Formats: sequence, structure tokens, C-alpha cells
Amino acid sequence: MVQLPIDEIVPGMVVARSVLGSSAGVQLAAGYTLDQPVIARCKKQGMRTMWVHLEGENILPAGNVNDQLALQAQQAWKDNMSLLQKIGETQDSTLENLTKFTADPGRFKNIVATEHMKSIVDQIIRSILGQDPLMVNLASMRTKDGYLHQHALDVTITATMIASRLKYGVADIQEMALGCFLMDLGMIIVPESIFEKKGALTLSETHIIEEHPSVGFAILRANEGININTAHVAYQHHERLDGRGFPRKLKADDYLPLKTLSNSGGHIHRYAQIAAVADMYITAISPRPGSGDPLTPLEAMRLLIDEAGKGLNSHVVNALITLIPVFPSGTRIVVAKAAKPLLIGHIGIVTKANIQDKEKPEVVLVMDKFRRKIKPIHLDLTREKGIEIQFAPL
Repeated sequence: MVQLPIDEIVPGMVVARSVLGSSAGVQLAAGYTLDQPVIARCKKQGMRTMWVHLEGENILPAGNVNDQLALQAQQAWKDNMSLLQKIGETQDSTLENLTKFTADPGRFKNIVATEHMKSIVDQIIRSILGQDPLMVNLASMRTKDGYLHQHALDVTITATMIASRLKYGVADIQEMALGCFLMDLGMIIVPESIFEKKGALTLSETHIIEEHPSVGFAILRANEGININTAHVAYQHHERLDGRGFPRKLKADDYLPLKTLSNSGGHIHRYAQIAAVADMYITAISPRPGSGDPLTPLEAMRLLIDEAGKGLNSHVVNALITLIPVFPSGTRIVVAKAAKPLLIGHIGIVTKANIQDKEKPEVVLVMDKFRRKIKPIHLDLTREKGIEIQFAPL
């Protein structure tokens, strides 16, 4: 399968990864043959890309979690958000109202479906820890109104992978992952007009956005089944080591985020330091609709490296870099250099990431440089001399 821009999707293509929209159930199941009305609806819903099968390739890289679990996670997240919105009455958010809200979160006492959420997160953890990290493709499909719950799922998956690489125990991973899954519940305070706004935000709009961690923390602390460590993920996932973050501009030293050093240098919780890296990476490769073009995994990793030791914990960044292939399975590539000049410009798909050499995956070439279909050419770049590939722009 391959991830294509929505403008390149044409009738007759077959969906390779199910699309989970805002409504209950699978919006488009894997195997569905697309027609023009459905493609138009996907564009209207703000989808940027779609995973489809191409003729001549039948490789199906691992997804994040299976459809059934993803649907359960989506529905649980949405149900809690809907209830919070009804009780919170936050549609007309102002800074004054938000101050009152965070000072009196009692209305949210024990309304989060804590045990159900814990069960779902535990299933996500078991699913991810049983996979080869290099085969997990984190570039999920997003609809405009399904962005937040999919973002929550992807950040949870990424943070789980990082924590496992850092040798965290299962109990720690469970506390942290639950916090990642729930950390954006505070976005109930952000009106659609701000969340979907294209271009720069006003100072007032920025202040409202920057209050969502405080609101999320207040909601989680009002629920007795959620402990303080989990709640601090929501509170601190936008804090930065150098104090540039929000809402409290905390600081921390760039130590390995182990339990004994959880409060070193500024009290940014070690779970939140992992969540911050996961959140920045996922936001970079899958930004909200209208907020700019997605970065490639390589570009996103460079962004993280630039922030390592400054805003982000360098040990956490390094752990993620070891897990993310330069060319993830299912992404589109172009041949930049080749011993056989005729191959230069050919377009293909990564079929398998390479653990030993991340820049030399297995690929299948499906189009020539003029974008004409060709008989598929399967290449293992560890065995091919002189071939270099680059991401083909989406």
C-alpha cells in the first residue's frame, strides 16, 4: 500500500487502511473500492491523504492498532469529550470564564470513564509492545472533525514505544500512556473558530489555546481513579526544558528521565517529557487540517534534533530516533541516483523498513519518471549498489 495525496486518489482505487471518521464505526473499511462521491466527501472532511493499494504491490505494512481497537478508543474518547462539553458549557470561551472554570472543576468529578479508558489503553500497550517498532507506521489518516481522537491515539502509541525503549516498567507505561490518551481533553475550551483557524492566532486566541493543559489537569484531578502522575502528563506536555513552554513555563535539566530524577531541575514530570516528544513528532507528520503541510519522518526527526537538549529531553529524542525508520513502510519514494541511469526518477513504494540500515529499505518501483505505470520492479537496497532514494512529494 502507499500513502497518496487526496488529490491523486481516483475512482477504482482500493482503500488499504481503514479510515476512522468522526461518526461511530469505520467510515471507510480496508478493501473498499473508491468512487467519486466518496472521494469528494473525504476532501470535504479535510482529509489530506489516503492509504491505497496500487496495482502490482500487495504488501501491507503493520498499522498502529487493529480497526476494532482503534474504534473502541475513538468512541471512548469521543464519549468522554461530548460529556465534558455538555457539562462544561465551554463553547463561548473567554479568559475570564476559563479562570473560573479551572478554579471550580467540581462539576467534572468522576465523570471520566476511567476504568474503560484504562482497559483500552492497556490493550493499546499490549498491541504495540508486541510489534516490531520499525513496522509501525505512524502517519495516520485524519479527518477534520476526527483529528483530536486520532492524535490522542497516535501520541499514546509513540510514547509507549519510547518508554519501552527507555526500559520503563509496565506500570509506569500504563500511567504515562493513559495520560497521553487523555492529555487533550482540555481542548473542550477551544472553539472551532480558533482550532480550525488558518494563519496566525491573536494574542487572546493564543492564551485560550495555552490554557488547555490546565483545564485538562483540572478535569483529570477531579476523577478519583486517575492518579497525579497521569494528570501531570496533561498539565505539562507543552512545557519545555528551557522554560519556553506553557502553561507554567517550567524548566528541567536534560537528564535521562528516570524515576529518581523525575523532579530534577524544575519539576517537569518524566512522563510529560516523553509525551512532549511524542506530541511534537506526531503533530509534525500529521498536523491538524489547515495548519500547514505535513513533514516527512526525516524532516520531523530533524525538528526534534534541533530541539533536543533545549526544549526537549535529548535522551527521549534519541530513543524515538532509534525507533523511527527514515523511510517507513508504505511511503512513496523516488530514485535520486542509480548505477543504471534509466532508473533515475522512477517512483516507488517502501515495502519493508531496514533495521540495520534505515536508509536502505526494500522498495517496489511502480512508475517511471514520466509517471507511467510499469511492471513492478522489486529492489532490496542493501543488495543494490549505487541506488539512492528520496521521499517523493505527496
